[in-house]
Amino acid sequence: MKTAKTEVLRVDPQEPDPEVVRRAAHVIETGGLVVLPTDTVYGLVCDPRRPDAVDQIYRVKARRRDLPLSLLLRDMAQASAYVEDIPESAARAMQQFWPGPLTVVLRDRSEATAAVRAKKDSVGLRLPAHMVPRLVAGSIGAALGSTSANRSRQPPAVTADQAIDHLQGLVHLVLDGGPATLGQESTVVSFVGRHPEVVRVGAISVQRLREVLGEVKAK
Repeated sequence: MKTAKTEVLRVDPQEPDPEVVRRAAHVIETGGLVVLPTDTVYGLVCDPRRPDAVDQIYRVKARRRDLPLSLLLRDMAQASAYVEDIPESAARAMQQFWPGPLTVVLRDRSEATAAVRAKKDSVGLRLPAHMVPRLVAGSIGAALGSTSANRSRQPPAVTADQAIDHLQGLVHLVLDGGPATLGQESTVVSFVGRHPEVVRVGAISVQRLREVLGEVKAK
């Protein structure tokens, strides 16, 4: 599937232009896809309240439908809008590593997250240490359905140009905020079992997690 020519706008990662934020929010609220910078890698985002937009992400990325998307939050308090039960260990991890490169997977079966959960009974949440996704999420009044801005099985994009190479003509808008600060995907930790379990090692090491959380399962 091809969209019209992909629009590219520069954005200051420290002081994003409110007009650029509003432009991105408008595209997302009307069902479009936006690529934007985060602290880890560039993200491909949509409105998770719109199943049609979530479907677009899967088609654009050629992503397996059993792989869920995560949610990028505007602030820590927004987590309570999506999950009711946050285990003590997850709360400790969020306090220590948010904002930052940690995605926490929490048990959830709510309608609010149904489109991004890929029929699973859990959802991944992250509060990025980057103003752009947080301001865009604030502008649409919801978290952003998110995945890395690349085609499946390709390396994640750490610059806007790399994301454009993957997704030119497949997304509506790219916000170019310069190279991603960390250049590495978030570490994903599931808190749905008895002990925290690392699903994907990223910018936070297993050793660092264990220093904060104690027993952590890792493959």
